[in-house]
Amino acid sequence: MNRIIGAIYPVPREFTNRLFDGNQVFVKYVAHNTTRLEPRNKVIFYASHGPRALIGEGTIEKIEFLSPETVLAKYKTGLFLNETEFYRYVKKMPSRARTKEMMAIILKKLKRYPRPIDYDRPMTMAGQYLGIEEYSALQKQRKIDRIDE
Repeated sequence: MNRIIGAIYPVPREFTNRLFDGNQVFVKYVAHNTTRLEPRNKVIFYASHGPRALIGEGTIEKIEFLSPETVLAKYKTGLFLNETEFYRYVKKMPSRARTKEMMAIILKKLKRYPRPIDYDRPMTMAGQYLGIEEYSALQKQRKIDRIDE
């Protein structure tokens, strides 16, 4: 893969609006408390549980690995999940994972795409890293979609 400049993460469709309405903290359990992402990288959101498409993106400002309690105490008003949804997500994890730290990605420059981009590649809950060539191809597709409108 070419140089990583971001990641694509799936988000259930019912939560996607909040990502673009000022809630700028995206949380996710990952296998290890490490990531290849860094500030200024992109996070592209894939709407799962519905039409499978890329719906928007944000730029990473900061990444932290924190306990669920710390995430909620520090970012409660900025989370894309409300408190009940957050605890439901934590409880869905196997008991050993619940004690792990989760990745909190603080985003800026969040924008919804005017038109979703169909994404036909398989997407797991873990998401996938995004190389510069893939990101460029997606941006080219967005420009083509805008011309067709």
